[in-house]
Amino acid sequence: MNINPKNTDDYIDKQTYPNCDINCIHIQIKNLNKIVSEMSSEISDTSWINDLEELDKLIFNATAERTINKVVNEILSKVSNGLNDEIGEYLVSYSAQNVLVSHYNHTKIPLAELLKEKVSGNPGFDFHTISEKRFLIFGEAKFSLSDTPRAIALDQIGNFIDLKKDYAELNSLRTFIDEETHSNIVADRKGYAAAFSFNAKNIDTIFKNALESEIIEEIAKHNELFLIAIEVC
Repeated sequence: MNINPKNTDDYIDKQTYPNCDINCIHIQIKNLNKIVSEMSSEISDTSWINDLEELDKLIFNATAERTINKVVNEILSKVSNGLNDEIGEYLVSYSAQNVLVSHYNHTKIPLAELLKEKVSGNPGFDFHTISEKRFLIFGEAKFSLSDTPRAIALDQIGNFIDLKKDYAELNSLRTFIDEETHSNIVADRKGYAAAFSFNAKNIDTIFKNALESEIIEEIAKHNELFLIAIEVC
């Protein structure tokens, strides 16, 4: 997996959104089977549950077990037949979250579907991290075999902000949130990540168009924004 951080100054003047730290990242995946194998292993690893309080252990053991069976045994196992929308969205979520952890010093929170009651297809954010500045980051992932759905990802984030879905998810996230991050959330300090598959000719055009889109004005009122384009080579 090649990770190429881009210079956001090439796309937009810093003073346009002075209160938001904006990062653009281009990821290239060159070995799909290797990444899917890593995804399966990580999703199946529930060791994080051992560090929780007893009541949380009961809750997350129940929710995670059903999702793991669904994701690993029914979705990721089919990668030999090629990419599809279900596998692709997990690929985007997983890759984006791991790059934020490995290259931007974020703290990983288990993928959203492991924390929620419904098995797959949750109507909410797809992944979360805690940034180096202790902001909770809400991540939305979109995948297409042929398009670059950056507008769909950003519009979904804008819609979720309007519906306060970020705050609605705090019940399942609160056990992973430290005191400083908690204080930031209460003060409405947080961030977002829009991750999307890249199937276009020019990565710079994609990021420039994203940052000039109308919805950015709303999202960039917050503290951090990560635009993550994921290309399967």
